[in-house]
Amino acid sequence: MYHELRPFYRFVVPSVKLDAAEAAVWKSLGAGKLAVTDACVMLKECRMKGVELSTRSADLLATSTPEDQQRTVRLYKGLPLEQPTVVTCLGSLWLDAAEEGACSCLVIGTEAQQVYVLKSFFTEIEFQVQLPGVPVCIVTLGTRQADHRIFVACRDSCVYTIKNGTLSDYVIYCDGPILQIVCYDNLIVAASARNTLSYYKHKGKCEATVFLPSPVTSIATLLDGVTGKARGVVVTLSCGAVRVYVGKSLLNETQVYGKVTGMRFGRLGREDAALVLVMQNGSLVVEVLHRSACFEYKKIQDSGPPAEQDVPIPVPPLTSVFIAHAERERAYSVDVHRLFQRDLTLMRLSAAKAFLSLMSSKCATGGTESDEVVAARSSRYSNSIRVVTSVQGLGPTFKVKVKIQNISKKVLRDLFIVAVYPAAAYRVPKSILGVPFILPSMISTYEILVERVDDSVADEGIDLRVVAPDGGMFLASVAVKMPDAASIGDAS
Repeated sequence: MYHELRPFYRFVVPSVKLDAAEAAVWKSLGAGKLAVTDACVMLKECRMKGVELSTRSADLLATSTPEDQQRTVRLYKGLPLEQPTVVTCLGSLWLDAAEEGACSCLVIGTEAQQVYVLKSFFTEIEFQVQLPGVPVCIVTLGTRQADHRIFVACRDSCVYTIKNGTLSDYVIYCDGPILQIVCYDNLIVAASARNTLSYYKHKGKCEATVFLPSPVTSIATLLDGVTGKARGVVVTLSCGAVRVYVGKSLLNETQVYGKVTGMRFGRLGREDAALVLVMQNGSLVVEVLHRSACFEYKKIQDSGPPAEQDVPIPVPPLTSVFIAHAERERAYSVDVHRLFQRDLTLMRLSAAKAFLSLMSSKCATGGTESDEVVAARSSRYSNSIRVVTSVQGLGPTFKVKVKIQNISKKVLRDLFIVAVYPAAAYRVPKSILGVPFILPSMISTYEILVERVDDSVADEGIDLRVVAPDGGMFLASVAVKMPDAASIGDAS
């Protein structure tokens, strides 16, 4: 420890306590009572049992030849068996009052998964706690002589809590390797290697997560210089951005044009709120917070209807025509309803008549077969053919195009298209066309030439009928109205 840039205290971290079997092996080697090969075998057995060996034993087992093993034993002969540890992180815990200028004690995390809390004189250990992982960052709350908590982030992506000298059962599981943790109100803010900033309750519940555009290099809590209350979290990114978050909301962002390796927020000289940034190139950047800075933000609603829904629609004003129409409907509402019901009934009647006419034309038969045979064929071929016709030509010769579509799920075979017409008015060279087969949903097109013989005969058109293979039933029947010979027309 240094005071005014001069060494003030010196504390040596205790060595790691080694296994008794390993110590007995090295004691026998030093006394010459044990051969080197036997000692290697015994040390390997200890390692297989899960004993954590010292660096000296690891060096001995790493040698491959007997000469190297003898040289390693002579190198350590006469030296006590010790395993020094390495300090991985530091922290401070207030002694009796959590205020600026009060006394505090040092909190040390080591590579041996130990956390030491020293006394105020920095020469003795107040208490120590064994952790499941290697600590990388320490954050403290409260005072040592009263209620206090020590939050320790470890390499296993977990944050452990030491409450009043005892390891708590509550564990915070982060979404990735932890870079650094800080306190924000009653939450623990953890920055992970997955470019996330997560807020956790002390008992481990994740309250919110912020996804960042680049990796985090350092975070710090922005404290009020008077009340000591946390006002936000400062986050530095590898792209050189310095962001201030109030909860999940981004309040401010600045650029320092360099990579930040560490930062600290607090009092610097006469300034109560200063942010000191240590850059990767060795430079030091100091940013001072304006005293009238506002940390209030508008909460953005992440879910629910958009803001545009609250904007009123510009409705045009009521006109005299609309008002008169509304008054008419209100005055003659009964008559309007009766007219609507009458039109609806007439429409239904027209649809029923058309449906009955269509069914009658489909069910027409050309023989004297029994009703049972006709019914069987009707059920077999019902609703299976759709026919569309069109007439082309100026006359007296016309071309009738017939399009047949199979709307059933089966293949139809050996059908016939028969043209029925008055012989006094028309002449059809080929009145019967064969349809070999039609696949489901397939459309086949056929052409029939019709010649007008006498214009003085009443024009009744021609009938095109699709006949079943046995010739006893019409699958479809279409009445084609032929145009006059002097005009151009299409009918379907």
